[in-house]
Amino acid sequence: MDACFEILLSTRQTLEYLECYQETFTWGGVEYPQGEKYYLWGKYIKLVEREIPPHIIKRLPPAYENMEWLNFSVQGQGLDLLESEVNGSEIDWEGKSFDDFLKLILTEQPQWVVVFEWHCDRIDSLYDELNVSECISQIKNNLKWDNNREGFIVLSCSENRVYSSTTAGEVSEQDQFVTSLQYSN
Repeated sequence: MDACFEILLSTRQTLEYLECYQETFTWGGVEYPQGEKYYLWGKYIKLVEREIPPHIIKRLPPAYENMEWLNFSVQGQGLDLLESEVNGSEIDWEGKSFDDFLKLILTEQPQWVVVFEWHCDRIDSLYDELNVSECISQIKNNLKWDNNREGFIVLSCSENRVYSSTTAGEVSEQDQFVTSLQYSN
């Protein structure tokens, strides 16, 4: 599948149930970290901790832009397998399903943001005030082969809300709907 999936978390408190890895190399008897730190949820879901891409920060409501977020790029086979499952295939998650992962990691967070970029460069919609179950439903509906797919950002519901004088509903139409993003290095 041609999509990028990011999860922004406001705290690190729930990560103890994930297996943490970072490759190292040894020089002169001393181990040095090499590469990105990453976490595993079961056999199919890999989370790579990284900086939030600037084009995503620009799409967030103003109150979210200056928060200290922990960003994970969700990699591995998990999203592809979820797509297959949603479209009728039987998947053996070996006890670590994508649904369970999302429920666990998002439910315990004060605030969260989920970013689903179709073709890794398209964000069409901003969904404000969704709870975890609604977020999972939005992801699954977007993975159905017979649906019109879109890129989107989901903001956590009001009990987890970051308050400011501008809500996501007040963000300009240009900021809510992007048909194409240009990347520059």
